[in-house]
Amino acid sequence: MVIKALGAIDEAIGKLSTVGLLVSLILMISLTVLNILLRWFDTTLLWIEPLVRQLVFLCAFLGGAVATGSRNHIAIDLAGRLMETFSLQGLRAWLDRLISLFCLGGLVWLIYAGYLLVLIEQEYGQEKFLGIHSSVLAGIIPAGLALIAYRFFYIFIASFANNEASEAK
Repeated sequence: MVIKALGAIDEAIGKLSTVGLLVSLILMISLTVLNILLRWFDTTLLWIEPLVRQLVFLCAFLGGAVATGSRNHIAIDLAGRLMETFSLQGLRAWLDRLISLFCLGGLVWLIYAGYLLVLIEQEYGQEKFLGIHSSVLAGIIPAGLALIAYRFFYIFIASFANNEASEAK
């Protein structure tokens, strides 16, 4: 029951991340092309370039969330492949859990550091473009890391449910 609810949240995060990534990419490309076209007429919109930079930043975190959910993130998996070769799936499952737990711990630490950055930006930051304060832009960091952290959390929790289901067969 709980795993199903967590899975639904994970699936929603995956869909929202994918849609957000696509929208951000389309917006980045469109705004960049618009800026190039406007330069032909000796004009520009000053807010386009900073917005595109922020969209690149957002795409990095959304892409990370999508990659984590599909388990296509960067990995060095020599030990896992050796365990599969020697039919040590139980040990492989525990190694995957341990890796997920370490990733989750690192992400929680980074989320906290990102939160501290947002607090500093609230105190000392300034408006960047279109009246958007730098603390709002810095908020992309802990929010994006939180999406990735939740996906690792779900991978960790679901690994126990998947293990129980495979043992029941």
